[in-house]
Amino acid sequence: MVRLICIVMMLVCINCQAQENYISAGIQWLKSSLPETTKVELIKSRIKFDGCKHREYELAFTQPINQSFSLEGGFSYAKGSLNWGVNNQQISVRRYSFLPRFKINNRMSVSAGVIYQSAPEFKTSQGVELQLPTSHIYKISSRLQGLRDHHQVEFELSSHAWDATAEFGSLFENGLTDNKINVSYSAFF
Repeated sequence: MVRLICIVMMLVCINCQAQENYISAGIQWLKSSLPETTKVELIKSRIKFDGCKHREYELAFTQPINQSFSLEGGFSYAKGSLNWGVNNQQISVRRYSFLPRFKINNRMSVSAGVIYQSAPEFKTSQGVELQLPTSHIYKISSRLQGLRDHHQVEFELSSHAWDATAEFGSLFENGLTDNKINVSYSAFF
């Protein structure tokens, strides 16, 4: 497991500078060096329109321990930029997650874990650099099979807490917490 974490950390640290083919080759090498039961997936997403660019890379892994229990986790890196004439902004953030999952039966599973988020790096063309706080998310979720085989319903309770910082006066002076209940329905094709 230590070897896996070291390899994944190396891949996450270099993915923002590497060409697309280097990332694909690195993922294939990682998959070949891990046990066959380990599922490794690189999820890329982006949005782009006039004046806005956002990219996110997530390296997700699942390691089954037995038929009922598996370890899920991931590392992600996101960066975005806004370019509106003289107003340019850039932001980047890293996340690390660890969410063990327990399978109750063929139709239901439960997960509980934590997601750590680095302090977002925020820069503007006016020279303003804000010191945003680090945060962590505690999450409990339950997945149920949906109406069809490749559908699922997920119920999620989460508590997102930002560390205290005096950068924004009273907003983050004592920290900030956002508690949520989320319900989602997913269909996979």
